[in-house]
Amino acid sequence: MEFGSGVTWRRSKRGLVVCAPGGGPLLIEHEHADDLPAVINGADEPSGLAVLLGDRPTEHQLVLDLIAEGVIVDPAAPPITPGAGAAMKRVTVTRSGVEFAGIERVARVAHRVMMPVVGSWAGRAVLLAVVVAGAALLVAGRPDGPAVSRHPWMDATLGFLLGLALSALHEIAHAVTLVHYGHRPGRAGFGFYWGSICFYVDSTDGITLPRNARIINALAGLAVDVVTAAVLLIVASLAAPVLIVTVFWRIAILNLLSVIDNGLPILEVDGHVALSDYLDEPDLAPRSREALGRRLRGIRQVEAPRWLAAYGAFSLIGGIILTALGMWVWWIAAGDLVKSLWHGNPAEILLAAYLVVPFVLAAALSLLGLVLELAAAPTGAPTTEPI
Repeated sequence: MEFGSGVTWRRSKRGLVVCAPGGGPLLIEHEHADDLPAVINGADEPSGLAVLLGDRPTEHQLVLDLIAEGVIVDPAAPPITPGAGAAMKRVTVTRSGVEFAGIERVARVAHRVMMPVVGSWAGRAVLLAVVVAGAALLVAGRPDGPAVSRHPWMDATLGFLLGLALSALHEIAHAVTLVHYGHRPGRAGFGFYWGSICFYVDSTDGITLPRNARIINALAGLAVDVVTAAVLLIVASLAAPVLIVTVFWRIAILNLLSVIDNGLPILEVDGHVALSDYLDEPDLAPRSREALGRRLRGIRQVEAPRWLAAYGAFSLIGGIILTALGMWVWWIAAGDLVKSLWHGNPAEILLAAYLVVPFVLAAALSLLGLVLELAAAPTGAPTTEPI
């Protein structure tokens, strides 16, 4: 027996984290998880591997699950290549949006361009100066003048396009980081998050990187967001056209709001991923909320550390507070534009609805999801657990 082609793995204090190409990462929790790579190589066929692992029904099922996921293969068996034709497609339509191949090529080009800057002291000094200048301008406040130009639809359209560009840069940063550490980003894509267009890059392969590399990968997009927000603030302070000043300042504030939302280890986004990598807890969010649910029900779970329930409560309460504050800051930054659009022609009213409805839906349903997750009955962890 052997690992499948392209499978990567790393040892965790919770077990063995494995990732097969085209599949999600799995956490294998087993008493022999640390020795599993050597045990796999020492087995001649699936039943023999199950015997080496303990020869209980759970081990036989574990081996079958790993074969089904493409994590391990039997060289003597016919190769199983389900979906191989679909993997060759450059563009794929999924339930969540449209995915396309080729992001690795873009990431490698960006890596060649950016590494001389990020890797040199002079380049880092320039980036630091840009961030410091942006911070000073943020403290100084918005430049004098109207909050919206004479043509609100132009503000909304330019802001929409600029926001898409910044979102793409954020995701490309994750792909570039994977390339830098010798791993390959998966497919890129875009979809609709409660009606709002968003981009994403499959960074699954990065879950088996060393800890520091995983943390850097998780925070790479936020670093790009801070720099781009600073650039927007600088342009807004120097540009004369009202349209540029209002749009760049507004998008900079919204970008910084996104940095806070994503950076704090509360919601299940970049900051949370970085914290889970630091703690070596691959499934930190569901495990902490399950621990909190057990604590609230008075169910003891000896094997779980006590801080998990506390973190579950912190993430729940913090998520509610963060979402509410985010809505308030968003309205401060974009409220004038929304009101101007709402009093315009039908096309401008539709633009206002596009700005407001996805944001309100995302905030409301995220709050509802946080509460409903607590109501779910706690269950035991399976032998192979998706993370």
